[in-house]
Amino acid sequence: MIEMLEKDEEIRAILNQVNKVMIKRMDYNDHGIVHSKIVSRNALKILKLIDEEPNIIKEEIGDMEDVKNAIVIGSFLHDIGNAINRKNHELLGMIIAQPIIDRILRKIYNNEEKIAKLKTVINEEILCHMGNYIPTSLEAKIVAVADGTDITKGRARIAFRIGEKDIHEYSAMAINKVEILKGKPVEIHVYMDNPAGIFQVQEVLIKKRDKVGMKEKVKVIAHVRNEINEY
Repeated sequence: MIEMLEKDEEIRAILNQVNKVMIKRMDYNDHGIVHSKIVSRNALKILKLIDEEPNIIKEEIGDMEDVKNAIVIGSFLHDIGNAINRKNHELLGMIIAQPIIDRILRKIYNNEEKIAKLKTVINEEILCHMGNYIPTSLEAKIVAVADGTDITKGRARIAFRIGEKDIHEYSAMAINKVEILKGKPVEIHVYMDNPAGIFQVQEVLIKKRDKVGMKEKVKVIAHVRNEINEY
């Protein structure tokens, strides 16, 4: 599925346009295909480790392979609305995504009822990834948290101005590594050399986690040199 999405010409074109808008027009950081791949990978890691049944299975829409497909599609497409405008990009992205989701799902499924139901979950993942709309499915919650994990050097999800020496940039450059590990709850470890990275953890990852109702399911552990902070 990831390979199919990555090679799709329309998706690549839109995500390239996302970066032209975000980086060249607005002087913001990357929101394109690399970010999409990172979020997809981390969403699958969280799914594998989390102690809760996904809604696609719970509601008898499909099996775990269907859950993975829905999560990967939502993760890959979640930011495409930025190609039009940063404001309300979740809603804009959901509109742009409809024909793409249809086309991708029909390459795999020939069951129209299943396609229609999977689309509702994928749409929720795109709509709710910022935490401005509160998700009700585990799948959408996972995508939102995974989006918040892409905070390593220079790739932080909070939009900071390139070249401006403010807390956003210093914080974004402070984080060396993010690990997602097994635990009850799931543990997200963030490693940094500079305490400025704590700002990124609190303002991006923890805010998303808390907004979508995953505080009980995901623990964030920030490592600042030899100091450990748990959230």
